[in-house]
Amino acid sequence: MQAVQGFFVDSSRFYKIAKNGYLKATEGFEIHTQDDALVSIIFSALALEAFINEIPALAKCEKQDGSTEAFLDKLIDAIEESDSKKKNTQHKFMLASEALNSDFKKGDKLYQNFADLFKLRDCLVHLKPEDIIEEQEDGEIKYFGRKLLQNLRSKGIYLDTPSESISESIIVKVSTAKAAFWACTTVSEMVNAILDKLPASFTDNNLQIDLYRRKFQPPEKQLCD
Repeated sequence: MQAVQGFFVDSSRFYKIAKNGYLKATEGFEIHTQDDALVSIIFSALALEAFINEIPALAKCEKQDGSTEAFLDKLIDAIEESDSKKKNTQHKFMLASEALNSDFKKGDKLYQNFADLFKLRDCLVHLKPEDIIEEQEDGEIKYFGRKLLQNLRSKGIYLDTPSESISESIIVKVSTAKAAFWACTTVSEMVNAILDKLPASFTDNNLQIDLYRRKFQPPEKQLCD
């Protein structure tokens, strides 16, 4: 008898760490000590990366259990081909959505949040001194932030300091509970968007899909404006 293939759902462990980081960031610490928000952002990105890499394993398990759904092979091929070409996580999500005949639109708010999360993750993990601070002719100190900060500012999730307090780097500016909440919410919405694209004939009464939905619930908002 052939052994049944299985796998650990580690993506949900990363997501749990991200949500715990968010909760700790809301416990009333001063804004400059909210390092837990950075943990939440990084592990949010890790959770999405792990989730999309688990999709082929999920599909293979279903095929081994006797499922003949045609989209399973498409999902497996899409992610494995992306791996072989060393494509990034965003590319894998796009290929997965294409395999499910329901493409993500890059202009949609959800995909923009998803893309900005990974831009922020890459910025933090591969940090370079790209922030520019200049003294003007009148003596005013002006901060020219990264282009990414313009996107994050529009979301209202980073520390917006007055011009006289421009010494904070991007690390400090995104060390906020609001940024952590945004990151966790983006994970939940993106995972469930993929799950929603799966055909009902596959998801109905599917214990694995139910597990993912339970594990990737959005965080409960703890913020006080």
